[in-house]
Amino acid sequence: MATPFGDGEIPQRSPRANELARTEGPPNVIVILADDIGVEPLALFGGSIETPNLARLAKEGVLFERAFSTPLCSPSRTRIMTGRENASNYEAFGYLAPDAQTFGNMFRNAGFETAIVGKWQLSGNGFDGREGISPQGAGFSHSLLWQLQPRNAKGSRYWGPTLWTDGKPLFPEEGFGPDYLSDYALDFIDQNKRKPFFLYYPMVLVHDPFVVVPGKMDLEGDQAKFRGMVQHMDMLVGRLLDKVDSLGLRENTLIIFTSDNGTNRAIYSIRNGEQVRGGKGQPTLTGTHVPMIMSWPGELPAGESRQGLVDFTDIVPTIAQAAEIEPDWKIDGVSQLAVARGSVNEARSAIYQHYAPSWVFKPVKFAFDSDRKLYSDGRYVSLDLATGIERMIDADSLSGARREQYLQLRAMIEADSVPLDPVRFPWCVGQAAETAGADPQIVGCGFTPNDIPDGPPGGAGSNQ
Repeated sequence: MATPFGDGEIPQRSPRANELARTEGPPNVIVILADDIGVEPLALFGGSIETPNLARLAKEGVLFERAFSTPLCSPSRTRIMTGRENASNYEAFGYLAPDAQTFGNMFRNAGFETAIVGKWQLSGNGFDGREGISPQGAGFSHSLLWQLQPRNAKGSRYWGPTLWTDGKPLFPEEGFGPDYLSDYALDFIDQNKRKPFFLYYPMVLVHDPFVVVPGKMDLEGDQAKFRGMVQHMDMLVGRLLDKVDSLGLRENTLIIFTSDNGTNRAIYSIRNGEQVRGGKGQPTLTGTHVPMIMSWPGELPAGESRQGLVDFTDIVPTIAQAAEIEPDWKIDGVSQLAVARGSVNEARSAIYQHYAPSWVFKPVKFAFDSDRKLYSDGRYVSLDLATGIERMIDADSLSGARREQYLQLRAMIEADSVPLDPVRFPWCVGQAAETAGADPQIVGCGFTPNDIPDGPPGGAGSNQ
């Protein structure tokens, strides 16, 4: 597909109304992945920010109240794209191996037109020498992306964005990046309405830096700007829904909305009357409990919610079953389609995560079910999903069914024989360690990537 704009300008698009959209055959599939928003800001989950288009999507589909990402962006992206648990294929931050198989490969091999629009962050982190998979290698025939390259080549995702279209740089000097990306997504849908298509839309919103957005240029402070960014994200979801509706594709299109991890830790939300701090990067509820909606009118119920656990490894088998495609690589997740349809209450009883992001945060393994979580460092906690609070439990005092529950979670952790990668500061290779005699990549070297010449904007705390 040709880029929908040349020299950084967005052309006027003229819909081809005389071409009938495809309404039979396998469904189109659209997966929307927001960046850095947990459940707590959203009114759909008891928060204070109204998102009418997400509410509309939920009204037309199924709201999953217990969906979980990993705590951080890169591990979540490898997980959702491959259907594999991170112990199987996560090697470094910002990296997915060139030989990995993704849902893009699956759909392209099945004859679907494929596109990815938004944030990439899989070509490597720029510090450890790894060169990751390309969008084409991951199965996407068309792409418009931010962060196709690591370090300072990333540029801006927002005002005056740095983008790559089908691997070629595009540097519009003006304009708002998310709007360029939205126009590309709508153009892809319009151009392929007579074919089966798969669109992966990993949005750049609402990741920091917190900025003003079109129509809300007078906002001040991170909290207000974050709210404006969430509302703009919701507006862009609405634009996509309007496009699918206007082309007559809605009943033949499965749309999934979710987010890659919890909200930035600088942001506070009021949820169910309680103040909740964002938990991005942490393996807690506030770091992993994310919104998820699946909508496919005529195939899935409308306006219902589900309590069954959903893991990111479940997305590949779910969309594969919907499109009647069989992945040709090992999948660790389970299909949630029967849960979405309401024919079963749950597809899994627990979730396991091998969390070693190799970027700032301490690695840990953990397993959890609906109300209890066990960490590999011995912490055992009860889960309050309404507030995001985890409370310590004395595992030695358990008996009966509660003891059996604990042992089942412990067995999940013990079944993972892959050691946790201790690297937390890959930019510190060759630098002096903060602790004498230690590995600086493990203990740190006293500075962030921003302190390195040609280092990436945003610093280690922003996690790209």
